[in-house]
Amino acid sequence: MKSTSSRLQKKIKELSKLTYKAITILPNCKSCGTCIKFCPLNIRKLNDQGKAITITSDYICGGCSVCYHRCPNNAIKLISLKK
Repeated sequence: MKSTSSRLQKKIKELSKLTYKAITILPNCKSCGTCIKFCPLNIRKLNDQGKAITITSDYICGGCSVCYHRCPNNAIKLISLKK
């Protein structure tokens, strides 16, 4: 059991060094606005082509995955970034 615990601790340490960002797979986006509606930081907007994107603002997307799970078209991808 101890080896499982140390592996779990190692994994937690690895994950703590990552952060995530939501990006839009533009060809999959149907401009429904679901991700915009549910983004808790209000940092998703429609671009000039009517596709939902994450914008730069006072808040930074931390990859909470709300938009990812709500998108009916699988147009959101979470990418990992190192802190």
